[in-house]
Amino acid sequence: MMDTPTGRMLTPLSTLVRRIAVLLGLLVTGVALGACTLPVAPANARPQVDAFNGAIANLDAYVLPTPAPTTQPDLSIVIATQGSRANIRGGPATDFPIVGKANPGEAYEVVGRSEDNTWWQICCIRIGADGNPIADDADQDEDGWIADSVVRLAGEDEAVGITRPVFTADLAAEWAVNWECGSERCEVAQCTATVQAQVTRAANQQLLPIEHQVTWDDACFDTDTWVFEVNQYSGKERTGEYQDNFLYSYWLGREPGRANGVFTLQDERAAAVYCSGPHEVEIEEGGGWTTVYEGNTCHDVQTGMLVYLSYNKRWLFTGEYEGESYERAYFGDYETLEQKLVETTAELLFVEKRR
Repeated sequence: MMDTPTGRMLTPLSTLVRRIAVLLGLLVTGVALGACTLPVAPANARPQVDAFNGAIANLDAYVLPTPAPTTQPDLSIVIATQGSRANIRGGPATDFPIVGKANPGEAYEVVGRSEDNTWWQICCIRIGADGNPIADDADQDEDGWIADSVVRLAGEDEAVGITRPVFTADLAAEWAVNWECGSERCEVAQCTATVQAQVTRAANQQLLPIEHQVTWDDACFDTDTWVFEVNQYSGKERTGEYQDNFLYSYWLGREPGRANGVFTLQDERAAAVYCSGPHEVEIEEGGGWTTVYEGNTCHDVQTGMLVYLSYNKRWLFTGEYEGESYERAYFGDYETLEQKLVETTAELLFVEKRR
């Protein structure tokens, strides 16, 4: 398998890097440039790919669903423990992981409740490395859950709605992948694949273990599997570290951004999506080689799951070769990938075309 046609970097990276380098005739050990004796291509000569390759339609041609009228709850909870701190959890049960601690007497805004009325969803918790809520100017904020048994209410709770999971244990999804290599030295010039995701085992601390498998047509590359753990209620991948790396961004979480496009699935249903980019990721491969990924993503605006991904990947060389010095030299070798959601059991935000 090539390194992340599926949007995922494997561990260790070096195995995949060397495999790609062999296909391109580029030894990442830096011993030789192989057949790459072409002059450095000017910037405007490298492949230019339309941001979404026609896969995303203009939002203006569609009608967004009218939001159900809601009343903003005017309710806070105050921590009512006797001297001890209360646990703030990632979901409405004690088997969700603890995401922070609340001190006695602290007050939090309520944004939702559990179906059995035993847990309150609170906003907005900014969590530090020590697990404590931190200042409002912090970078990371989270919704959290706190048990009704350790708080007292301040306000009216009639308008507080039930917060339901973003994803459930019957989650399944499938993406189609098209990968191409733009080099005469490629042993494989083009290949297609299917990525399937589903929950195949019991939740761990209420985190859904979503198993992904990529299968390449004609066995171009090896089948591979991996697991992302996703919070059922926030829809976010457990660590959150992939939010800023578009190659990994399968599960951004509930309402990742405002709708700015529409993607049509294989069954002709159209989903409102939040598209962003261009994104860029650089990876040092060793031996003087750097790979640069430039691409765009689209996520469903309701669940935050990946709907569309595309990227161009270039190989750049810095070092000495045959008496010449190179600084991030590009020799014309590149890869492209496009990945599209085919179908899913997730509740996307579907829209209708204007009449």
